Amino acid sequence: MSTFAVFGMTLDVAKAEARKKVSGVRKNPKAPGGVEPIPEAEWLALVEKRIEKIMGGVRHASSRPCSTPRSMPSSSLSSLARP
Repeated sequence: MSTFAVFGMTLDVAKAEARKKVSGVRKNPKAPGGVEPIPEAEWLALVEKRIEKIMGGVRHASSRPCSTPRSMPSSSLSSLARP
């Protein structure tokens, strides 16, 4: 995940991650084996919540312009250092 922290998370990667992490079953002591399957509609809603959590509640294109300022050219820095 450290790579995504630097470069940003894409929606497609967040969806894939959410689908892997959200379980398709839930605990139910009355069901055989102690678990029951989650209906698909409910599972998809849980996946959407997980996507929102991964994306930090904000959905945007991953190709947005960079907001970091450009650095000063080295030639300009050398003129500042002269006495």
